[in-house]
Amino acid sequence: MSTYKNIPTNIISGFLGAGKTTVVQFLLKHKPRGEVWAVVVNEFGQIGIDGALLKNDSVEIKEIAGGCLCCVGSQSLSVGLNQIIRTIKPQRIIIEPTGLGHPARLVESLTGEFYHSVLDLKAIINLLDARQLKDDRYTTNETFIDQSNLADILVASKLDTYCETDKELFFDYASSFEPAKVKVAMIEQGRLPLEWLDMSRSLKRFAEFPEFHSHSHHQDDQTCEIINENTADWFVVEGHADNFYSLGWRINKSLVFNKEKLLKNIKDLFESSDVERVKGVVFTESGCLAINYTPNESQVNQVTASDFSVFEVIATEPLNLNVVNLSLKSCLM
Repeated sequence: MSTYKNIPTNIISGFLGAGKTTVVQFLLKHKPRGEVWAVVVNEFGQIGIDGALLKNDSVEIKEIAGGCLCCVGSQSLSVGLNQIIRTIKPQRIIIEPTGLGHPARLVESLTGEFYHSVLDLKAIINLLDARQLKDDRYTTNETFIDQSNLADILVASKLDTYCETDKELFFDYASSFEPAKVKVAMIEQGRLPLEWLDMSRSLKRFAEFPEFHSHSHHQDDQTCEIINENTADWFVVEGHADNFYSLGWRINKSLVFNKEKLLKNIKDLFESSDVERVKGVVFTESGCLAINYTPNESQVNQVTASDFSVFEVIATEPLNLNVVNLSLKSCLM
């Protein structure tokens, strides 16, 4: 790796529903023509979704599913990074960790002995939804707290959805950090200025819960179960870590969903269980759709066709796999 020097590298962190993927999509769309960029995207669940959402013919996307980067292991991160660096020689690397990942060990890996002259870690950008600051499920969560603590740039990413109280709460929260953030801002529709990527990182920011990544979400506690009834056309995997639970599907694109039924199914799921996130890229009679639901909002957009449908549910309580699975199948045409 000694032939590769000081590649600008950015971590874009943020809790579930913070808008990380939307920001990365915007950055990729507006990257300087001719520059070679690569993205490492990490997801909590066992089925990768963001790789399909970020699909871009001019950018190398490396997907690492199955937990946070600090737990799926620095080995998985290193293998993915090394492959990207050697094969495409990127001029910038963007890393989008899972919203449930404590960022401290990721920073340690990227600034450690192996990468210290290979990567140039720039200002850490952390996104949040200002509406979450009214909910102690987020404000008392160790990962949420330290994602903000370690950030150089703190961004409320969904300005168009905020009331005046949300805005005031965010700026009060942002001003409470010491040392002060390099930049505090609100943006909408993922419009993060590219020049922020080259701002410098402070070495004086520390985690409030450094023991958390060492690890209260122990690697041994991470479990996943592949369902016995799986077929090549309908593959389901169940996961659990950090007191969150996931169900993920990979579905043959020949199995087409009824859009109206699927969206109603998702709405019912939020009303009947402690669901934090539903995300997917699915084939419907209306085309291939990107679906992104949180308790606060919903987004459905037409996207370039994927190789198969992928769908994921993340909740704070165990989900009844059989019920959710049958409900999802009932949405097929």
